[in-house]
Amino acid sequence: MHDPVELIVENGTAIPEFIEQLSSIFGDAISIQAYCMDDPAAYGPKHTEVVLTSALSAAEFPEVRRNLLKGRAVISLNLSLQRHTLMQLDPYPKGTPIAVINVTKFMAEETIAQLCQAGYGHLRFVPYYPGGPELEKIPLAVTPGEAQLTPSWVEKCIDLGPRLIDIVTIVELADRLGCTYLLRTRRFFDFFARQYTTSAGVSILVEQNDLLAQRLSSLVQLFREGVVGLDAQGTVFDCNYRAAQLLDIPRSQLLSRPATDFLPQDLLDQCRIQQVPVVKSISKPEASYLLHLYPVTQGLQYQGTIIILEPLGAVKPSHTTSVYRGHIAKYCFSDICGISPQLRQTVDLARKMARTDSSVLITGESGTGKELFAHAIHNASSRSQGPFVAVNCAALPENLLESELFGYEEGAFTGAKKGGKEGLFELANTGSIFLDEIEGMSPSIQLKLLRVIQEREIMRVGGKQVIPIDVRVISATNQELGPLMETGKFRRDLYYRVSTLPLNLPPLRHRQNDILPLVEQFKEQLGLTFVLTGEASRLLLRYPWPGNIRELRNCVEYLGCQNLPVLDVENLPYPMLQRENAPSADFKELRDHVIQALMAGPCGRGQLTERLARAGCPVTEGLLRRQLSELKKLGWIESGPGRSGSRLTPQGIEAYQNRFK
Repeated sequence: MHDPVELIVENGTAIPEFIEQLSSIFGDAISIQAYCMDDPAAYGPKHTEVVLTSALSAAEFPEVRRNLLKGRAVISLNLSLQRHTLMQLDPYPKGTPIAVINVTKFMAEETIAQLCQAGYGHLRFVPYYPGGPELEKIPLAVTPGEAQLTPSWVEKCIDLGPRLIDIVTIVELADRLGCTYLLRTRRFFDFFARQYTTSAGVSILVEQNDLLAQRLSSLVQLFREGVVGLDAQGTVFDCNYRAAQLLDIPRSQLLSRPATDFLPQDLLDQCRIQQVPVVKSISKPEASYLLHLYPVTQGLQYQGTIIILEPLGAVKPSHTTSVYRGHIAKYCFSDICGISPQLRQTVDLARKMARTDSSVLITGESGTGKELFAHAIHNASSRSQGPFVAVNCAALPENLLESELFGYEEGAFTGAKKGGKEGLFELANTGSIFLDEIEGMSPSIQLKLLRVIQEREIMRVGGKQVIPIDVRVISATNQELGPLMETGKFRRDLYYRVSTLPLNLPPLRHRQNDILPLVEQFKEQLGLTFVLTGEASRLLLRYPWPGNIRELRNCVEYLGCQNLPVLDVENLPYPMLQRENAPSADFKELRDHVIQALMAGPCGRGQLTERLARAGCPVTEGLLRRQLSELKKLGWIESGPGRSGSRLTPQGIEAYQNRFK
């Protein structure tokens, strides 16, 4: 989602620099329409609610604001000097005369004020700007990126580089656009580290508050009890997932919610007014807990309340207890997360299969959730009160797998237990057995399994007695069984026995709508509270996920271990970044495609991406950005203000045409 922002400046040459700075922080969370102050197009009908401008000091701007920008939020674009370039002034002694060069009188004087605030007030600065009064011939000058205005009599000009947008402006803009989470990203602090700001206190507070909030949130999640933090107004500012579970309210809905929505008003008032701890037991059908309210005060000033919810007794289980020695199905269809049509169709089909007693073969790539579906099918069947026994057929050698599946009698082989041992099929009697990676069975075990399914009876290893069983077989494989049958590695008759009801699970790359909901589910399961930037979320959607849901969960765990409140593209796992940055086509070939697309006219990156895709040359956002940067260095393209985006220069057109001569 792009929030449109209008940028109005006095000096049009600074527009590309301002756009680059804003993009380095906000990325594609905003779209910028840039204009010079004297451009009538800047004041036409607009859909933007926010105007960012450096022209507030212009004499005519109050009139412009009153008549042409009425009803729109106007934010002052304040600027700061770059920190690392200021040290060039260190060698000069007190009283050294220095001409300060800028576009206007106000901007030159503003630069002088910032130089003095940065600790260089001992130097004698004199403002210089086009159209200003003649100055004494001062041999030394300094300028913030306007070296082209240097007069001929200056012997040495120190260019401090373009001034950076001040931290106050960035914070105000982020707050106005509702994307303050970006203020906690590494790119924000990297940007601030480059500047010497006159509002240093603000930046320090931002960084300190971010660190405190991060530490508090991490601490809250560690509690086994439910923890809820209220501010002075009685609104939830943080809580852990245990509290959300006990209150039966999703954590996302609990945050920023008034405490009176779920707690008695009299308890809150007692804690706030009397400023004493309050204890009360709460009984609900789904959970009972002891409620502790602790007031937070500073002197006699009430600052908020910390609430501890201590569980009383066990929460009622949602599935069969461990009467079958731990052989139970842990998941239901409600545990399967996803909204994509592909997944919902698969779930609906699996629900119908669960109503029957036929064998099910679940196929799909590794990590797509085959065991999860097997659990859910069992729990939705008439056998849900019976045992659910799972075994990985590829994890055990042939002799061990046979004895595990069918059991053995005493003395059947060296090391056999006295009295023998019942097999997994016996343990699964009246329930279901899940045979994962069924293709890993040897031909001899396949033959014995075929007889078990046909005759509904087993014989233990070394035994003579036939044991009748009543078991539903659910199998799974991540391989194509067709080629294995052709080579004789998998019995064709067994295939038709285990695949009465075939169920294929779609890979994660075919159900993009489920990726971000799964991220939220894993965050909740792992007790994580980080936020992803828009760019990071979009990269997750573009990634093909060869490891499917298992890889996605690993990714969430990796992100959580970084212990950062907001995570950007650079925080994602290396394999994802490596693939994103890998060229999808030869770089020079892509250059030709980009130039050919721009021959149709100027356009922004988004439109250019669409043109390339239509031309059969899909490209990632990162690769296109690098290509445009290279073309700009060559002088083949240039970026214009507003929506004009990138356009070819005459030099670029000529260079492109020369390739075909």
